[in-house]
This record gives sequence, C-alpha cells and structure tokens, in this order.
Amino acid sequence: MKKNIYNIFAILLFVVALISCKKEDVLNTDFSQYNIDNPVANTDLDKWLTTTFLDEYNMEVIYRYNRFYHGNDRDVASVKVEKVQPQMQTYLDGFLLPYRKIAGTSFIKKYAPKQVVLFGSGSYNPDNSYTLATASAGRNITIYDLNNFDLSNTNAIVGKLRTIHHEFTHILNQIVPMPTDFQLITKSTYLATWTTVSDATARANGYVTPYASSQPGEDFAETTTSLLVLGQAWFDAWANGSTAAGKAALKAKEASVVQYFTVNLGIDFRSLQKEIQEVVRKKYSYQQASFRYWMSQNLFKTMTINLEDGIYTANGSSSDFSVPYNSFKAAVLAFNATQKYHLDYIQLRFDSSTSLVVRGAFSNATTQYFGDYSFTYTVNPTTGAVTFTKVANGTGTTFNNGALFATSFTNTIQAYLTGKTFIADWLPASIDAANYNQYGGFYVSGVPTNYFYGLLGQ
Repeated sequence: MKKNIYNIFAILLFVVALISCKKEDVLNTDFSQYNIDNPVANTDLDKWLTTTFLDEYNMEVIYRYNRFYHGNDRDVASVKVEKVQPQMQTYLDGFLLPYRKIAGTSFIKKYAPKQVVLFGSGSYNPDNSYTLATASAGRNITIYDLNNFDLSNTNAIVGKLRTIHHEFTHILNQIVPMPTDFQLITKSTYLATWTTVSDATARANGYVTPYASSQPGEDFAETTTSLLVLGQAWFDAWANGSTAAGKAALKAKEASVVQYFTVNLGIDFRSLQKEIQEVVRKKYSYQQASFRYWMSQNLFKTMTINLEDGIYTANGSSSDFSVPYNSFKAAVLAFNATQKYHLDYIQLRFDSSTSLVVRGAFSNATTQYFGDYSFTYTVNPTTGAVTFTKVANGTGTTFNNGALFATSFTNTIQAYLTGKTFIADWLPASIDAANYNQYGGFYVSGVPTNYFYGLLGQ
C-alpha cells in the first residue's frame, strides 16, 4: 500500500514539474497588439482632452471602459472612440464656455465637474426607462448613450446639451440648495412613477416634461435646462399651451430659477440664457430656437415698432424703414392742424398664421385711436422667407380710421412691406440680455442692412 502511495506521489511530482517547466518558457508575443483600446496609449485624442480639459479645467475625461464607473447591476457598452471628441467639443462650446463667459473663469473652474465619464449605451432602469446621465458628489458627471451621438443631427446635439445642463444644475444644487419656494409651487402633483405621465398631463400640471414631475430636484433641473437650451420662446409656447393653472405654475418656476441664479449664485441668468441660445442657434442651427420657426407657429401675436423708443437709439434702425415710417408719421401729423395727431407706433398684428393687420396707433392731446390695414403673409419655417401682401381692408371703426390716411399709408408703409421677400430673424443682433428674445423682425433677403424690428407680444 505504501509503495503504491509513493509511486502515485512521484508521478504527481513529475507532472507538476512538467507544468512548472512550461510556465517558465519565454513567450515572444506582444499582447498589446490584441488590445485595441490600450489604456497607456497617448493618442491625439488623449492629448486634445488633456490640453482642453485637464490642463485648463483640471477635468479628467474618462472614455475607456471600466465597470467601476457604472452600477454593478447594469450592463453598459463602452463608447466608440470616434464619438468622444465631437461630444466633448459640444460640452465645451455649449456648456463650459458660456458659463465661463457669464459666470466667470474662477466660477466655472471651481464648480465644473472634475470628472466626466463617457459610455456608449444608455443605462437601463427596471421601469424600462434608461438613464442619460448622472451627477454625483458635486464633482462627477457620467454621460451615457453616446454611440448614437451625431453632429449632423441637431436634435441629438440639443438633447445632449440638455442632459449636460440638467446634470450641472444638480451639481449647483448640491453646492447651493435650490429655493424652498420652488418646491411648493406644484407640491401636490409630484409622482414617483413619472413614466406613466403623458406630456399633456405634465404640461397641464405645470411641468416642462413628465420626468420633471417625478420630484422637485428633477423639476428644477428640467425647468432650468428648458429655459437655457430650448430657449425662452419654447418655454413660453409650452406655458401658453397649458391650462391657466399650469401656465401660472410654469411662469412661477421660471421666476424662481432666474432668482436662484441671480441672487443665490450671482450669475446673470438672462445673459447666460442668451449666450447658450447664441450657440444653439448659430453654431448648431437648431430650428426650434429660430424666430422663423415661432413665427410659423404663430407664437407671437404682435410686433410693435416705435422709433422714438430708446431701444432704437441704443441699437439703431435701418434708414430704408425709418424713412417711410417717419413720412407716414408726418402725414398723420399734417392731416388735421387742430387735432395734431401723433403716430405713437406701427404694430403688426398676426391674427393667424396667414392673416395680418398692420395698425397705426395715433393720438391727440387726450385720446388714442387705431387705424388698421389688412394683409396676408406667408412664412417658410425652414428658410425664414416671409412675404406680405395687401388685401381688401376689413370693416369697422379701426378700418374706417385707417382710411383717413390710406393714401399716405399706401405710399409709405405698404410700399415698404409689399413686393419684397423678407427673412424673419431675432433682431437686432446687438440686443442686450435684458431684451433678448423680446424683439424680432425682418430683413430684406440678400440685403441684411435693410430691416425693421419691434417688441414682440404673445
């Protein structure tokens, strides 16, 4: 028995020796060639990320896959390398640089997340929704679903900017708590199961998205993001389409957000909004941020032009328009030497998406009167091309008043508006942040120096 045990033991030793000898063989194989994402490689992308983000903002951008950076209960795909720089350039242009310009270099360098982690797929949740981004500890932003990012898709770009600004708002709230008053505006209608909430229900209850109705923190981030990235016109249109109570809630939330940035953070929210909108409109040509789009949606019901207003002193006016405007003004004054009517303003009244009344408001020493003239108009929502056509006047007192100055109107304002193709745009380009989104106008196609603009009303 012992002999057999010794024999078996000897055989085992021999086998182990053979295995040990095989381990010590030299393998002339370079395994790095099989690693397509070598983490030690200093590629051109790595150099750009280092120079642009790490050196400038002390911000680490992590794009090589590591399970440590997402939950253990999730399967998340790595990001395609070719998606990294386009996404981070958008991150720079649409987020970091606007904050840097308006809030200041020290602010954004201090509060911008110090770690940005990128993943290719969404992070799916048990309720069949999936997470687009997360923010944690006031220092980290993780962005998912980047493999679908496409610079030729403006909606995709805007979607990512919304995600980025949403998460940064959470970071700001972790540093400076969100206003208590905001949490009380729609306190009774927050619902944890937000995925069952429709857009229409959310809107009627005073939320910009169904997700905003999940809790106050998400509501604040979604409201902030909508105002900054989608813009004031979008927000106003959303509020106008809500119920009376929903609109009141949305406007109250807007006021709370503006005050939080201005008072609590010391950031001019309207200037920040303008800066981000300039990027969205001009760099990414986002259609739904354009004046022509909202003109075609009939959001703006009036455009009021009073060349005596200080806005025209500050921003100028086109002589091509001011000459006929002032000629009509002089004709109104000369009409009755006793009454001495003064032209208070010209107003374009967009009764529908095709019907327009041009109103001249004029007054004597005691009373203001309106003189109206009927037009139709067309708007191309893609090109912004607009044409005005004079049609037979309507009937009633205001049209009778307009008839008093029909000849001078025909030779001045009507002659300027008709027979041309205009382009609808946010004008003037030099408008300050306080008046941004409140003025719009038209310039003659191909002749941007020939234009007019006015205060918009909804």
